[in-house]
Amino acid sequence: MNLKTEDLENPEGQQAALKTSQTELLALFNAIQDVILVLSAEGKYLKIAPSSAPSLYKPPAEMLGKTLHDVLPKDFADRIMGCIRETLNTKKTVKIEYSLPIADQEVWFEASIAAMDENSVVVVARDINNRKQLEEKLRQQAQDLEQTLQELKLTQTQMIHSEKMSSLGQLVAGVAHEINNPVNFIHGNIEPLQDYTQDLLSLVELYQKYNFDHHPEIQEFIDKIDLEYIKEDLPKMINSMIVGTQRIRKIVLSLRNFSRMDEAESKVVNIHEGINSTLMILKHRLLDIQVIKDYEKLPLLECYAGEINQVFMNILVNAIDAIEQQFYQNKLAEIPEEYSGKINIKSRVIDSQWIEISITDNGIGMSEEIRKKIMNPFFTTKPVGKGTGIGMSISYQIITERHGGKLHCQSTIGKGTEFIIQIPIH
Repeated sequence: MNLKTEDLENPEGQQAALKTSQTELLALFNAIQDVILVLSAEGKYLKIAPSSAPSLYKPPAEMLGKTLHDVLPKDFADRIMGCIRETLNTKKTVKIEYSLPIADQEVWFEASIAAMDENSVVVVARDINNRKQLEEKLRQQAQDLEQTLQELKLTQTQMIHSEKMSSLGQLVAGVAHEINNPVNFIHGNIEPLQDYTQDLLSLVELYQKYNFDHHPEIQEFIDKIDLEYIKEDLPKMINSMIVGTQRIRKIVLSLRNFSRMDEAESKVVNIHEGINSTLMILKHRLLDIQVIKDYEKLPLLECYAGEINQVFMNILVNAIDAIEQQFYQNKLAEIPEEYSGKINIKSRVIDSQWIEISITDNGIGMSEEIRKKIMNPFFTTKPVGKGTGIGMSISYQIITERHGGKLHCQSTIGKGTEFIIQIPIH
């Protein structure tokens, strides 16, 4: 309806204009989905529009003239009263998000609260339930994607590690095999060589005993080669060669035990042999570190031996690194050389179903924050080039997922670290 200027100058025209404005405003309120509330400074409902709003907590007739605390849950009413006081004091619009139980479901709203005058505020509330559901769905999808990404990274880590270990195992087994053949050949010939040498020395002694007329040239040559020293030293040399070849054969056996390339399936093994083989391989790094072994008699363990040996390798390498860091820090701090690196390895039977291996070092230790992260993939405290950060993560998976066991760590800065491995016997 369009009213002319002259119609507005008389009372009837003014009433018609007012009625038209009210009708248009009511139509506007009914057309929008927002709920508009006018509240007093004390939280009393003064006006509600539109009266047919489907998202009201209660029908308007049950709300008008009552306070927030009469209508709403106390905690929520307290929150809205705080917003009313804030907007009346600051004259700024306050925006909040909240949810209310309406028609057997939790409905989310966003509301803007603004001051109308000194003693009242207007609240414009909008139903955002669909948006919240979409946000929750997107959040869940993002969480699922994040979990999938972590699983992919973990799978990639396992694949990289498995490929490396497979290649390393093949290399170790191949080298051990290639070394083993010539060493066995040498070792097998030393014993007859020792017999032949002893026979020749005995023959020389017989010649010396029964040949009374020593020829000057022979005597000169005997003096030149120092025959007496040769007779004394040659057996020692052969004994040294025997010890050396035995040592090489022991190292080769340790390499073969460590790699376990011929035991891809779960086998029943002596777990102490795996620890000793690992220590043998790391012997070059243990020259200044005392290793104390306290082994109980353990039953044979059904496990993937090569993987368990890799766990021992990772933990022992970390222990050695921690001790070396302690040596270095003591040197920087000019502390007298009283510190002695130690690694304690203990084994025990927990019960008829479980065994336990603990590996303790007196190295640099770690903080509680770092301790909580060391099993995470790619987390490392070592500088670039000194570690990939997957060793302990893979170790944790091998013990917990592959063998159904437990791997714990406890550490104190400056005192050392203990790793406790618990594995079911079967």
